[in-house]
Formats: sequence, C-alpha cells, structure tokens
Amino acid sequence: MKGQIALLALFLAACSGEQGEKISAAERIALQPIPGELESERSVTMAPPSITRMWQYSIKRMVAENAQVEKGTVVIEFDDKPVREKLIEKQSELKQLRSELNNTILKEEQTAKDDVLAIEEKRAEFEKAERRAGILDQSMSRNEREKAAIDFEIATNDLQLARELAEMHKRTGALRISMARHKVERAEGEVAVLQAEVDKLKVKAPIGGLVQYVANWNGEKPSEGESVRFGQPVLQISDLRRMQVRAQADEVDKPYLAAGAEVEVVIDGARGMTRRGRIVELGRVVRDRASGDRRRVIDLLVGLEAGGTEGLKPGMTASLSVKTSVGGKPAVRVGEEAE
Repeated sequence: MKGQIALLALFLAACSGEQGEKISAAERIALQPIPGELESERSVTMAPPSITRMWQYSIKRMVAENAQVEKGTVVIEFDDKPVREKLIEKQSELKQLRSELNNTILKEEQTAKDDVLAIEEKRAEFEKAERRAGILDQSMSRNEREKAAIDFEIATNDLQLARELAEMHKRTGALRISMARHKVERAEGEVAVLQAEVDKLKVKAPIGGLVQYVANWNGEKPSEGESVRFGQPVLQISDLRRMQVRAQADEVDKPYLAAGAEVEVVIDGARGMTRRGRIVELGRVVRDRASGDRRRVIDLLVGLEAGGTEGLKPGMTASLSVKTSVGGKPAVRVGEEAE
C-alpha cells in the first residue's frame, strides 16, 4: 500500500513539473517585428532666412544631396538681387550724408573762427571807447564827453551782442552737426542691416553632417532656380554619429514594451544590417495610426548603440525585434534567455 502511494506521489509530481514547464514556455512571447524609420538624434532643418518685406526666395545654388558637409559650409545660396539693389541705394545715400556731415562740420568751424574774430574786433572797439570815455579833459566840450559816453555804451553792447551771437552759433552749429551725424548713423544702421541680410541669404550649416533635401507637401524636392516661400523647409542636415529609430507598435503590444528594453534592429537594405538598441522613449497615450487609419498604435523611440553607424542615413526603414514576458518584465533581445 505504501508503495502504491509513493508511485502516485511521483506521478503527480512529474505531471506538475510538465505543466510548470509548459506555463513557463507559454509566458514567453516573441512580438511581431515592429516597423520603424531611422533618424538622427541631432538634425537641423534649413529654410529661407527672415528678410524684411521678402516672402518668395529663389534658390541660386545648393549643396548636392547626400553630401557630407562641415559646420560653417554654405549649403544654400538664395538670390540676393532685391536686397543688394537696396543695399547699393543705401550705400550711395550714406556716402552723400557723410559728405553733408563733413561740409556741416567745416562750415560750423569757419563760423566759429569768424565769431572769434568778430569778438576780438568788438573788444578792440570797446577798449578804445572805454579809454576815450575815461578821459577827464576840461578841454573837451560837453557834447564830446556825452558822445564818448554814448560810444562806450554802444561798444559795450556790441561786444556783448558779439559774444551772445557766437554762443548762439555754437549751440545751433552743434545741433546741425548732431542732426547730420544722426542721419549718417541711421543710414549706417540701415546699410549694416541690408549687408547682414545679404550675408544671411548665404545659409551656412550650423552643424556638420549629411545633407538631404526636404520634399514639399506635393512630394517634390527643391532644385536650383526654384522659388520657395518663407519658412518652407529646403534641406536637412543630420549628424550621423548618433542614430535612432522612430516606430509605432500596435496597441496590443503595449503591455510587453518598457523603456530601457533591449531591441534588435534590422536595417532594411541589400546588406540587411543588424544593430542593437534600447527603447529610450515610450508613448503614454494610444492614438490612431494615421488620418483615415483607425488602427491603434503607440509611439516608441529606440536609440542605437554607439558606433557602427557607417552606411546608415535618415529615412532608411528598419524592423525592431523585441521579446518580453507576459508579466511585463523588461524586454530582452531575440534569442536571449529570460532570467
């Protein structure tokens, strides 16, 4: 009897072990590959610069698409004819205003010299009249003495008037020079602005990287000689040293995804390159895939491991392979055993 009980216990234990193994295997799920698209962690979109009263820009020259450029390289040149014509006009006006300023300064300097001579002349007359009025000679008639006093008073007034006139000329001259100088400074500012706008129409790369043309809403890429609107993206420069993949996973896969999970990224192409990565961002909300497409998805961003980015560029498609546990444990790469 005891032997039968022991055999039954062993049988039940074996069954329990088999069921545990089946459950453990069932808990592990290999998600379907998630489609994504490569992009650079650091990219800059280039558009026409802000130019006063300018809304349409004609592309004069562009760097070839897929070219590698260094920081500071001129990547787009827009036609600067409208701005340059204004610049030439303002430069001519500035030249004239500077000439007027110089003439005003010379004129006021000459007026100041003339005033000094006039004051000295009136001072000499004043001193002469003062000496004559101070003579107490009984031989002088009463009329002569009165005339000398009147002459002295006139000479005093003339000297005072000459001094006041010189002071007035000094104030008005300084005002004329200030106004002329203000006109020059304003014209210099306008010329500087126009020159800066001419320079801005030669758009330089703020970072080094790969050049890619940006298509418009109609799917057409820009070309030399074409006109674009203000604010319309023309090209994008991407730093290829750090790449990432932006993807959309189906809503049903959300419980099996977690930030920090390891991902195997297969880059679509002739060579079928494979890279490792981790989920660095996971969307918090579920949304429609696109307008008119009611399938529910969640956004995720996968960062690729440092190095090994040769041959990669933004826009390439990729497939993300993730393996998770039903319990929502961190995801692991395909082929790795769960702990």
